[in-house]
Amino acid sequence: MVVAAGKRFCGEHAGAAEEEDARKRILCPLDPKHTVYEDQLAKHLKKCNSREKPKPDFYIQDINAGLKDETEIPEQLVPISSLSEEQLEKLIKTLSPALHSALNDPKNSDSATKHLKQQVCIGYSNY
Repeated sequence: MVVAAGKRFCGEHAGAAEEEDARKRILCPLDPKHTVYEDQLAKHLKKCNSREKPKPDFYIQDINAGLKDETEIPEQLVPISSLSEEQLEKLIKTLSPALHSALNDPKNSDSATKHLKQQVCIGYSNY
């Protein structure tokens, strides 16, 4: 179809253009990178991809962020690597008798022993 003189759109799209001009578009309050029709804002806010989604039950904010300040480090926490062999053995016996026996089991490979020692480290930080 041809656009009539003085018109912006052809006859096919003229109706849609008039409807569009009557409706006001506003910036999305959640993300101003896109716009929405003002009369459909409530509906849009429920489905907008920029809305904050509910966090799962297991989510803890900044769990892996580390300490915010060096003064927060409790004095009883010591890196496992700085412990002597006797201190490490004592720690293992204290934390888990099953882990102690697993570390001394000759059937365990080096990688299994390394994994068990890492578990001790995790247990120690929660100790």
